[in-house]
Amino acid sequence: MWKRLDIIFALKSPIHIGYLPFKGSVISPTRYYIPGKNFWGAITKRTTEYVYKNPTREYQEVGRQIKESFKFSYFYLYDGETILIPKYDESGLIFGDQKQLNKFQFENRFIGSRVLTAIDSASGKAKDESLHEIEFIKDKFVDNESGAIKNTKIIGSIWVKEGFKLNNYEIIAENGIFINEFNLLEELTLGGEQGYGFGTINLESILKNKRFPIDDIIDNEIKITANNEKPIISHLKYDRSITFRGDIELLGGRGYFDIEEENSLNDNSTKYKENAGKILSNIDYYIVPGSLVKLESNKNFVLNWNGTMEIR
Repeated sequence: MWKRLDIIFALKSPIHIGYLPFKGSVISPTRYYIPGKNFWGAITKRTTEYVYKNPTREYQEVGRQIKESFKFSYFYLYDGETILIPKYDESGLIFGDQKQLNKFQFENRFIGSRVLTAIDSASGKAKDESLHEIEFIKDKFVDNESGAIKNTKIIGSIWVKEGFKLNNYEIIAENGIFINEFNLLEELTLGGEQGYGFGTINLESILKNKRFPIDDIIDNEIKITANNEKPIISHLKYDRSITFRGDIELLGGRGYFDIEEENSLNDNSTKYKENAGKILSNIDYYIVPGSLVKLESNKNFVLNWNGTMEIR
């Protein structure tokens, strides 16, 4: 069985969540949510560096174990009142349910950009032709009603398989996710541009009741109840039989290694740090979060380890 935790994190720095690499533009847009795979990567890193003193290839093995025993929803921005899940409405893309924002209002409040240049690690100098603009989710925003500056938060769910042990360390999911007294969720770093200080989040609270709007059916695997009236809240693997209103994108994983491949990491362990975000895996077409999907009433989605869904 699985233990579900609904969690709120507070951003301590901006976050950049990129798309598949593309050429021809100096602007790197950010996603407006945090995919589940980013949490898998952050928890893999934090777990490995707690269990092993000087890890190299151990990241890959711990990552495989986390993949089998954790599942992550996508996490969405939360202003303290409204969860800003996107929805493809008849009028266009909107965010939130109770307090709705159109795309312009959402971007004005929560999205910023900064011009950066890549630094050569050997010389410490800027690389030629590396000037680029990075979009990011702001760590603070101005509340239009009160005028107060507030911390941006994100909310979502993590499931942990009960009885999971890592190298004889028992993983306890209760008011956090603990190895001994060490809480894996206390502080995480995720997303891109971490060398510029991006991506730090701190645990704010574990919610006592299910607050994140995802209806799960917990068995040997986790199924998500389909609802024709509500938008999907993660990527759904595309199938020609699906009727939907929204958009499709080519989605693939980016990381240090391909977690789906047994022999994906070169025997030279130093490659681990050189491959940041360069390895692409599992590229396929997916219906994007916020899309409205029409299914038969008895259909459910199966939640994958990285937060994506599919119909099986």
